[in-house]
Formats: sequence, C-alpha cells, structure tokens
Amino acid sequence: MEKKTTIRVPDAYLPLLEDIRLLQADQQNPNRTTVNQQEQIWRSLQKYGWAYPLITNKDGVYADGEQRAEVCKQHNEFYAPVLRLPVSDVDRRMLRQILNKLKGKHNKELDAAEYMRIIEQGEKDCLKALLASVGEKLPQELLEREFSVSIPATYEIIVECKDEANQKSIFEKLKSEGYKLRILTL
Repeated sequence: MEKKTTIRVPDAYLPLLEDIRLLQADQQNPNRTTVNQQEQIWRSLQKYGWAYPLITNKDGVYADGEQRAEVCKQHNEFYAPVLRLPVSDVDRRMLRQILNKLKGKHNKELDAAEYMRIIEQGEKDCLKALLASVGEKLPQELLEREFSVSIPATYEIIVECKDEANQKSIFEKLKSEGYKLRILTL
C-alpha cells in the first residue's frame, strides 16, 4: 500500500484512513484554537502520531478532531484515520461537547508531580509549550527548581535537613564532591 501520510498511524487505524479534505465542518464548532495551540497540535501529531482517530457522523461531519484535521491540511497532510459513527445530528453535537468541553478537575499536587516526572525525563520545554498552548504556565516552584535525571541506584540515603537553606548547603557540598543527587521534599 502506498504511504498516504508522514504521520505515524497505528496498524489498527490503517483501515480507517480517509482523505480529510472530503470531511465536513458544520461551521458551528464552539471549540477554537490559538496559533500556539495549533503549533502544539502539529508537534504532538509529529511526535506521537494518530493516538486516536478523528470522529465524524456517518456523513463525515466532524464530532471530534476538526482542529487536528485543519492543522494537518495546513501542513499538506491529507489522510487521517476517521471513525464514522452512526449518530444523529444531536448526538454528534453532544459527543462534540463531551469530547471538546468536559474536562476533569485536576489535583494540583498530582499535576505538579506529573510535571516533575516529565521534566526529569528531559521534556521541560515541550511541557512548557503544551501548557502555554492551553493558557497555563508551569508552576513557579518547578521553573526555579534544579532537576537532575533520576538514575536508578542500588543504594540511597535521605538526609533530614532543618530548613531549605540547610538542604541547599548540604546539596551543594555533596554535589561538589561528585555525588549524584536529587532533592526529595516530604
């Protein structure tokens, strides 16, 4: 089969590939994206491929993925996996609301922990770009914090410090002696 797109498509989605220029927008989608969000969508598609397909009704009218499709067309990518569902117009609109608008409430502490794991794995700039695309910022304490790649070790030690200044002093001393360190705040 001739390759129709440069964006990675999971094998399970290959039978769903369609020319997205033939799909239809109803011009009533309340979800709008900024230029920064569109750039983030494109970077995400390039990096991760089609993690999930575009969703339309049986006639090819978008329920979800309209912005992804528009971004692809702007970059001359015209094929994507499309899941056509046999839904009425009102169900298509409800599905669009569910997929575009309903979001869970995030626990800030768990978000911060997730951000730390992403940063520790070297993706701080990508995370900052993603958050900026949705109008959020990386918490200031994470921007100021020094991160080192977490290296699995056979032996570890936890040093209890009396305050942040003491923690910093001990950290700098051990670091200058060549120890591989990471800060753990409990």
